[in-house]
Amino acid sequence: MKWLDDIKAKDLPEQYHEMAEAIGVENTLKLAKMYPKQVFYFVGLDAIEEKKKKEYIRKKFNGSNHKELAKATDYSERWVYEILKPEKEDKQAGLFDEK
Repeated sequence: MKWLDDIKAKDLPEQYHEMAEAIGVENTLKLAKMYPKQVFYFVGLDAIEEKKKKEYIRKKFNGSNHKELAKATDYSERWVYEILKPEKEDKQAGLFDEK
């Protein structure tokens, strides 16, 4: 049995507890060993999630599935319409567009 197997999250310094619960003690120890005495700031994923949801909506839109896309992305149906609006405007020919 490896000595690591006996280490529990509660055995680690307090600042490691939450991380150890989320990713496991072994992975927490790996990070602590790779990056000793360093402080990390994790940027929120909101911007990435929003970008990916918009890409998903534009990719999966079939012309009439606003409701399904809203449900899949946890957006309102109205917001799905707003996201798709620029795309619809780009596809429409303008009065003075050259052919």
